[in-house]
Amino acid sequence: MIASTKIPASVPVFQLYGEDAQSLAPDLIHCESIASRSRLHNWEIHPHRHHGLFQVLWLELGEAKFQLDGRWGQLSGGTALLLPQHCVHGFKFSKDAQGIVITFAYALLDKLETHLAHELMSLAEPVQCLLSDFVNDGTLQAALRALHLEYQGRDAYRQTAIASLLNYTLARLIRQRQTEENNKKSIPVGRAREHLTRFVALIEANFVLHIPLDQYAIWLDISVAHLNAICRQISGRSALQLIHERLMLEAKRELIYNAITIKEISDLLGFNDPAYFTRFFKRQEGMSPRDFRQQSPVAAQLV
Repeated sequence: MIASTKIPASVPVFQLYGEDAQSLAPDLIHCESIASRSRLHNWEIHPHRHHGLFQVLWLELGEAKFQLDGRWGQLSGGTALLLPQHCVHGFKFSKDAQGIVITFAYALLDKLETHLAHELMSLAEPVQCLLSDFVNDGTLQAALRALHLEYQGRDAYRQTAIASLLNYTLARLIRQRQTEENNKKSIPVGRAREHLTRFVALIEANFVLHIPLDQYAIWLDISVAHLNAICRQISGRSALQLIHERLMLEAKRELIYNAITIKEISDLLGFNDPAYFTRFFKRQEGMSPRDFRQQSPVAAQLV
C-alpha cells in the first residue's frame, strides 16, 4: 500500500488563495483573472501552497516578482507558469498586470490523454514557459481567453467546452516544455518514461517515510538495477538521488518559509536524529541547514 505524505501545516495551504473552502465544486476547476484576486490583496499573493490542485498562471501583460520554493525572480508578459501541488509560491504583481489563473484538481488528470497526464503528474517543481513561439499564431492565448469566458458563462455544453480548452492549453504548454528540453537533449519515450513517471509519483507520496529503494522497485514490478538504469537514462540521476532531491526540496521550503527549529524540520521529514538530518543536508547542499537559512532573505524575515 502506498502511504500519503503528510503536508506540513506551517506554510498556508489553500484551495483558492485567501479562502477556507475545502474543495473545488462541482466541476473540479476554477478560472479567474489575475486582477480579480490580487487586487483584493494589494496585488500581493503571499507564499502558500496547494494540496491536490494544479495551477496554470498566464501573465499576459505587466510584470510580477515571484517566490517559487525559495527562488526569487521576475516574470514579464507572455509567460506561463505550471505550478504542481505542494510547491510554495507567492507573487507581487504590477498594478497593470493582466492574465489568467486556472486551478484544477488532480482528479481531472485521469480524463486527459495518458501521456499528457503522465507528464503533468511527474512535475514536482514549478515550470516556466515562455510563449514567444506562440506569438505569431496566437492560438494558445486565444484558448486561454476562451476558457476564461466559458468558465464565466453558463451556455449550453459549457463543461465540454471547458474540458476541450483545458486539454488544448495543457497539451500546448507541455509540448513547449518538451521542445525546450529537446533542445538540450533527446528525451526517451515509451515504457521507461512511464516507469519514471510512476516512480516520481511514488516519491511524492512517500518521501518523508524513507522507504527503501527495493520497495519502490517492488511497487513498480522491476528490479532496482532496472529502476536505476531508467532514472539515469532519462533524468541523468540515480533513483536515490531523485528521492534525496525531493527531501531536500521540502527541507529548503521549511527552512525558508517557516520559523521552526531544525529539530522540528528533521521530525517533519522523517529523520530519527536531527544530527543525521544536518549531515544529510550538508552532504547534499554543501552547507548546514542553519547556514542555508541564514543566507535566505525570506527566512531572515521570519527569525
